[in-house]
Amino acid sequence: MEEKKAMPFFEDVLEMPKSLVVDELQDWAYAEAEARTGKYIMGSPFEMQLILDYTGLRGSASNVFWTFTHRVGKLRFAIAKADEWVEVNPTYTELYNQIIGQKQRIEGAIKASLGSIAQSVADYELVRHDARRYREILDYFVKGKKDEHVMRSLFVDRVDAFTGEGFSLVTMAKRWPTIITDFIRMKEEWDDVNLIRKELDVTQAEATVLKTKNELYKEWKTLFLPTVKERYARIQTLVKARQRSIDEYKLWLKPYLAKYKSMKEAGEGPTLTANQFYATNAFATPGFGTQDALSYVRIWVWRPFQPVEAGKPEAMLGKGPGKKFIIDPYDDHAKEWKAKIEKHYNVKISDEEVREKLKGWTEQSPHSYCSWMESESIYYILMDCHILLSTLKSPPPEGVEMDNLMIIPIRNWVMSQNNLLIHLIELYAKEKWMEKYMDELIGTRNVEKEIYEEVEREFEEKKPEKEKSNGEFRKNARKRLEPLVRFFVKPGPYEPVFTERVSKMYMRASGFYFKQITDVFKSAMGIE
Repeated sequence: MEEKKAMPFFEDVLEMPKSLVVDELQDWAYAEAEARTGKYIMGSPFEMQLILDYTGLRGSASNVFWTFTHRVGKLRFAIAKADEWVEVNPTYTELYNQIIGQKQRIEGAIKASLGSIAQSVADYELVRHDARRYREILDYFVKGKKDEHVMRSLFVDRVDAFTGEGFSLVTMAKRWPTIITDFIRMKEEWDDVNLIRKELDVTQAEATVLKTKNELYKEWKTLFLPTVKERYARIQTLVKARQRSIDEYKLWLKPYLAKYKSMKEAGEGPTLTANQFYATNAFATPGFGTQDALSYVRIWVWRPFQPVEAGKPEAMLGKGPGKKFIIDPYDDHAKEWKAKIEKHYNVKISDEEVREKLKGWTEQSPHSYCSWMESESIYYILMDCHILLSTLKSPPPEGVEMDNLMIIPIRNWVMSQNNLLIHLIELYAKEKWMEKYMDELIGTRNVEKEIYEEVEREFEEKKPEKEKSNGEFRKNARKRLEPLVRFFVKPGPYEPVFTERVSKMYMRASGFYFKQITDVFKSAMGIE
């Protein structure tokens, strides 16, 4: 097994940094391919790994790359970008301004937009506060129809209290301690001083003040309610306008964020750090006047595959998506790796989401020649292409500007549909991560909902330890019995014989498609 891990010769040339979960899957498949055959198939023939190194004038590498990406679809291959980064030496002024300078301009636009969003949120919270206050007053008016005390208390707290020292009931309480209570106990029809004095058992002077306050209260009720309704309606209109402007700002900002993250520099991820590029890279030599840049992209191309067996007709591929998979690709193996992908990208992908994506992946896109999966096909070929472009510009008068395009390497993988599904789930996880990143940076309501759900889960009642331990026991027992079960029953729905069938039939038969893809590159590079 150790020999298999060390076998790929391209790793001695340049080992590409591992930044995807499927890299771990590929290493695991090398070690476990034969032992796990039947539950899945995944292997890469060592002789079907190719390094190509092409040098040409500036722009020729782009022609090679675009020839490849546009031609593979005509060969019935699906294509997707799995990873990318770029690093430009600042001495390469033209390219730096074109790529990194544009990224910085987008960054400036994002910062300005985030400032506008923050101001809109502040305005929104302010008008919401005013709306809540006026809504509270309206509620008091509604309740006041049943309880006069509520309205009188509101008048004392919100209106009369601001009439000034010596004029408000609050300040008059120093002279008549019960005057506020007496006012609340009054009835609107009490408009005679003697009646008030008799009913409340107060002095003539206090009864006179209470009569005056009661008249002011009745006038306030008549005039203030229509004003409150009008102001509340106006503020509610502002609340909706501010909320809509925030949502619109966020929608406008998302394309900028997507473009910004697509221009990822080497130092931003676990690929190539800026220190490695400038401190130890022998090609980054600004003292010689050389201007240089690196650009890396990882491309996956794949298609359904069925090996030809002696005495059996070849399966018909590309006949269109069926309604139901022959074998369900979303099995325990795919779910196990989905959990690792979720942890790696810090996203949640439900089983319902996977089922919905499977349905979409079997439908042909209007922008491609084929669908990503076919329900009739249970095996696939995937070409993993690591493409590195080195752009160099040496100083005049004898200088030259050239491209050095390296495919290091193209690696051919033969896999069952559940392993292809893992690759596609990781692509979907990258999309979800990007969406989550933008939502968190902008602060959308989806993030608020997610945080609320996390709080709910944190404080929900925990399951009994006994129930949890029983589930763990069953899971561990199944794993312990797994090596014994394979001697009595077929281990899974896929091809169970590795040595004679998978290695000699599947791997060898995939060479035709490997040659198709490598020939596309060679033809574009002018290699005979």
